[in-house]
Amino acid sequence: MMNLNDINLEINGETIISIENITVQDPKTIGLIGRNGSGKTTLLEHMVNSSTLYTEQHISYIPQLKNNDFHKSGGETTKVYLQKGLKSSAGIILLDEPTTHLDETNAAWLEDELKQKKAIKIIASHDRDFLDKVADEIWAIEDTKIVIYPGNYSHYKDIEAHNRQRAKLEYDKYIREKQHLEKAVESKSRQAALANRVYNKETKKYVTKETPYFNKMQKKLDKVRTSMETRLDQLEEKEKPEEEKQVIFYTQDIEKLGGKTIIRLEHENITMNNRELLKDASLYLKATDKISITGKNGSGKTTLLNYIYDKYQNSNLAVGYFYQQLESLDLNSSILENIQNTSNYDETTVRTALARLNIKNDEVHKKVSVISGGERVKVQLVKLLMSNSQVLILDEPTNFLDVHSIEALEEMLKSYPGLIILVSHDKRFRESIAAVSYNIQNRQLVNPDTPPPRNPSKDELLVLETQITRVLSDLAEGSTPELEEEFQRLIKQKNQLKDR
Repeated sequence: MMNLNDINLEINGETIISIENITVQDPKTIGLIGRNGSGKTTLLEHMVNSSTLYTEQHISYIPQLKNNDFHKSGGETTKVYLQKGLKSSAGIILLDEPTTHLDETNAAWLEDELKQKKAIKIIASHDRDFLDKVADEIWAIEDTKIVIYPGNYSHYKDIEAHNRQRAKLEYDKYIREKQHLEKAVESKSRQAALANRVYNKETKKYVTKETPYFNKMQKKLDKVRTSMETRLDQLEEKEKPEEEKQVIFYTQDIEKLGGKTIIRLEHENITMNNRELLKDASLYLKATDKISITGKNGSGKTTLLNYIYDKYQNSNLAVGYFYQQLESLDLNSSILENIQNTSNYDETTVRTALARLNIKNDEVHKKVSVISGGERVKVQLVKLLMSNSQVLILDEPTNFLDVHSIEALEEMLKSYPGLIILVSHDKRFRESIAAVSYNIQNRQLVNPDTPPPRNPSKDELLVLETQITRVLSDLAEGSTPELEEEFQRLIKQKNQLKDR
């Protein structure tokens, strides 16, 4: 059992998470989501450091940032930490982005381990597919509060979409009622002002008549107008739901390429440190293709991306490359300046792209030197999207992004007009963007969706076997020299075909 109560977490004097009381009694898996900087890691670390305030059970914590003391890859290091943390007898397990760097095989292993583990598990994760498979409920950090949604991530998204639609309908209703009352107040005010004015036919002018009848009528209209003004003042104000603006990309440079094959690998061997990772690799990509590269950790995905970039970076193609160690930002310039320095897009379009990743308003004028690592990743991604590239090579672009930013980036990449070559452990992100997937296995680059080439010999063998079956059927009804001769001929052809 765990009882989180009276929690108020601050950073630089600003509250980021406030919890009055949340009780978790039974073992379950909880997905913790929220935007970058909302306090997910801060909350997990607070629960570990102050565990005796909230539970009598032992807490095991598996952090996101791990010391690589094992001389292993990122995925291998992550698995070492996971194995150690999940072997403990802790009744509460906290995991911070546990699928980062894990390939699909190890991610499936982690899913099975979590399902078998009888404990309270709280997982901060941006991996939607993973959360769908393991989460019993979702804790979403919204405006410093934790809102609990039953079910997995997809169910949370359904509820969120319903709430967003309801908020829009309520706002539209509020606007209609407000406009109706404002027009009614204006109309009654005008009627009251003219109530004691009559038209004089002789002078052909309106004159004011102070008579009990007209005064009474004016007071009545004033009373109705006042009543409507009161209703207008008492009308509950509804905030307009935020609408996500779409980023409109230039298409001219892509259209110039037409349907040409612009990336071409032909039976090429790719090595790293004198070790052959890919043998006889072929790849033919057109200007509007969107593909992904998959494979186990260490299979050569990043090496392939580096190889393609090195081959084409000095060509006539405009190639943009994103990878986690990329440092292309000027720390002393603002976010906006960094992007506009290499872009032909106007400020409005750049701001729209940044806003989709939750960098809004005056935040665009912050110097890069003062923003977080996650925000720098966002800025580098927008810089790349706005750089007029014809080809985007993306190596794990979703690492360190919150789930809302991943979904926004996903939408922008889907509408991007140029060629995208993507490596990502995020299966849902990858499959949403890439129409075609290539897999690296046994040092071969293969497209699992492409059927193997037809084998003419195999097709011919099938025809011969059909003919032999027919002749055997005829022989069963009665043997003739002609049938025997045909049977021997077909058998000879079959044996010759097998010996090829």
